[in-house]
Amino acid sequence: MEFDFLKINHILQSRVDLLWTFMLLIMRFSGVIMVLPGIGNGVSGMRVRATAILMFSMAATFSSPVAILPDSIAGLLIQGASEALLGLVIGLLPALIVSGVQTAGTLSSTTMGLGAAQLVDPTFGGSVTSLARIFGDIAILLFLLMGGHHAIIYAASGVSHGLVPGTFLIDSHSVDLLINRTGDIFRLGVLVSAPVIVALLLTQFVMGLITKAVPQVNIFIVSFPLTIGIGLVLSALSLPEIIVFLQKELQTIDASLAVLLSGV
Repeated sequence: MEFDFLKINHILQSRVDLLWTFMLLIMRFSGVIMVLPGIGNGVSGMRVRATAILMFSMAATFSSPVAILPDSIAGLLIQGASEALLGLVIGLLPALIVSGVQTAGTLSSTTMGLGAAQLVDPTFGGSVTSLARIFGDIAILLFLLMGGHHAIIYAASGVSHGLVPGTFLIDSHSVDLLINRTGDIFRLGVLVSAPVIVALLLTQFVMGLITKAVPQVNIFIVSFPLTIGIGLVLSALSLPEIIVFLQKELQTIDASLAVLLSGV
C-alpha cells in the first residue's frame, strides 16, 4: 500500500492540536533536560540531550492530554513560555541539591588551601574546585542510582497529574518552594562542610599556640601540608555520613514535585 504524500498537509491540518502539543512538550523537556544533572552534561552531551528531548516529547505526546490551541500569537507565546518555565523548575529541583553539595566542596577546599585548584564544571560550564567536583559527582551518582531521573521525567510527562500542556501557572506555593530550595544550597553547603571547617579551625588554633610556644617553627611550611592532609582525611571519613544525608535530601524531590504540580 503506497502512502499518498499529498495527504500530509490534510493530516497536519486536521490534527494541528496534536502537533502543537508536541511542540509544547519539546519546550517543556528542553527546560528539564538542559539543567537535569547526569544526562549528557557538557557541550559534547548536546547530542544526547537533543535526542532525549525529541524522544521524551514524542512519547509523552500520545499519553498527555491534548493542548488547547490558542487563537492568537500572544497565546502561543504565553503557552510556550509556560512550558519552558515548568520544565526549568522541574529540572532545577535536583540541580539545586547538587549545587549545594558542590558549595560544600568549595568551602572545604578553600579552608584547606586548595581553592586555586579549579576544574571546569561540565553541567553549567563554570569552574569548581577538585573536592567540589568529587562531591557533585557523588550526588549525581546517588540521584541516578535512586531513580531520581525517572521521577523527574515521569513528572515532566504530566501523566500522573493529567497536566494539559500550556496551562501551567506558577503560584505562591511554587515560588515558596523555589525560594526554600535555593536557600538549601547554603544549608547543604554548611552542613556537609562543617566537620572539615571546624577541624581545620581547631588545627589553626593549635598551630598558633605552637608558634607562640616554639617561635623557631616555620608555621607556614608546617601548616600548609597539615591542613590539606587533615581536610582530605576528614572528607574521606565523612563520606558515608554525607551519602546518607544526600539520600534523605534526594528523597524529598517527590514531595517537591507534588507541591509544584499541586495547582495543576
